[in-house]
Amino acid sequence: MTDLPRRRLAPMDAIEFSIAAAFRHFFFGIGLALSWLVLLSPLIVLAWYLAFRNGMPDLKALPPAAMAGLAALGLGVLLATFSIAVNWHRRVLLGETPRRLQWVRLDGVMWRYLFGFLLILLVLGLYAGAAFGITTFAAPALEPQLGPAAKPLGIAIAVLIGLSAMFSFYRLSSWHAALAVGDRDYTLKTAWRATKKNRMAYLGFTFWLLFTLAIAGAIGAGAFFAQQNLPQPWVKPAAFGVMALLAWLAMFLVTSVAAGHYAQFGKKSEG
Repeated sequence: MTDLPRRRLAPMDAIEFSIAAAFRHFFFGIGLALSWLVLLSPLIVLAWYLAFRNGMPDLKALPPAAMAGLAALGLGVLLATFSIAVNWHRRVLLGETPRRLQWVRLDGVMWRYLFGFLLILLVLGLYAGAAFGITTFAAPALEPQLGPAAKPLGIAIAVLIGLSAMFSFYRLSSWHAALAVGDRDYTLKTAWRATKKNRMAYLGFTFWLLFTLAIAGAIGAGAFFAQQNLPQPWVKPAAFGVMALLAWLAMFLVTSVAAGHYAQFGKKSEG
């Protein structure tokens, strides 16, 4: 295990890293999506034939064959999501271009990345359970002693738990990116140590991330209202094209967050 020193996250550097990655590797992301679209095309056709060939079905009364087809497609999309995320991280951090079947990577690296995601999800679930327990059970139980102050106190504690969950997510995300690039030295313990005392930096990063996404959302909203109010025939396809482009860039920007954190925290000591 590599013993990395504690470092300070530079929020602006991290958000700029994610934005630059989303633009710089835009066509690479399209290539990853198209590769999986080709692979999943039989399942897409099967799901359409079993469930949608006669129009939108009653989802509460789907026949077993249609349910099985949709479940198979859902599983395929889930695997595609993790495979694309791994290849994206490796491209952003290592400059790697997949060869042949690695465009639809389903190797050990991808499975470790998936299990790492499940671990992070479990940790976040524990935080969510604690916040739910405080607001649903603990706060009402304390009302006889605390009176009207019990509910706002419970909400305040739940907010603090939510912030702790966010900080933990960021700290674990750098390790998650390390799984994608196969850095076995940057373990979970190493990541936890290297990312200590960065709460204010994480808050700053969250602000800039939300600010960036809000700008994209505002441009998308402007495009949506433009296609509703302008009569020219070219406005509608142009507006939906802009919205699709913004959604695509936002998706890979968010995917690059973990890579940006790993790029700062995963550096080896000098000398």
